[in-house]
Amino acid sequence: MEDQESRALEHIWKLLKDEAVPELDGPLRNIPRLQEIHREVKALRELADSLRDEINLRNLSMAALQKRESQFRYLASHDPLTGALNRRSFMEQAGSDLRTAALEGVPCSIVMMDLDYFKVFNDTWGHQAGDEALRHVVTVISSLLRKNDFLGRYGGEEFVFFFNHADRNTGIAVAERMREAIAGSSIRVKSAQVIITASFGVCIAESVEGSAAVVPLESLIHNADLALYRAKAEGRNRVVCHL
Repeated sequence: MEDQESRALEHIWKLLKDEAVPELDGPLRNIPRLQEIHREVKALRELADSLRDEINLRNLSMAALQKRESQFRYLASHDPLTGALNRRSFMEQAGSDLRTAALEGVPCSIVMMDLDYFKVFNDTWGHQAGDEALRHVVTVISSLLRKNDFLGRYGGEEFVFFFNHADRNTGIAVAERMREAIAGSSIRVKSAQVIITASFGVCIAESVEGSAAVVPLESLIHNADLALYRAKAEGRNRVVCHL
């Protein structure tokens, strides 16, 4: 009897501890109360397994949904060709950062960039090569952006940058590094290595700490665009700062 009770207790312990439900065999089948405990614990284990599987399935579904939502947000805010911010998202982020910079009294730079003779490039090599050239340029300049800087595709081959904490010297210096990097690289088109250059127009947004006055972003972009036109008029492949 003691041996049977010991085996019964061991079986109950296994029911509670082991992942797999042990079989009720031998003389243990003849103990009604143990049979009842075995059935109830087995049913609970099966229910727990079912609930765990359902929770895992829901977690996987939630992870997939969150990933898809993240992808949709990215697609909604970025240019699908180059991966740069699209114009709307750039304007929203730049406007927010510009207001923060005004309150902190730190200068920022708005920079416009346009690829030189890009229409000629497209007419010569085709629009597919033009798309590759745009992706190439964005890859090159993205590696030179500082931690809090960002860029957007303004339209066609024209891009706009926001340089945080960048006074006149810093804004010109960062734009100059980008210009040199683009001119110093090349894109392979068919059997040729083609050099692309770009022109830059820089405009500085300066403010007094704590001031609520913010120069409109559109005005800064307009002034940067005027500087860009001067860069092109003076021979292209250069950086010009708005006075």
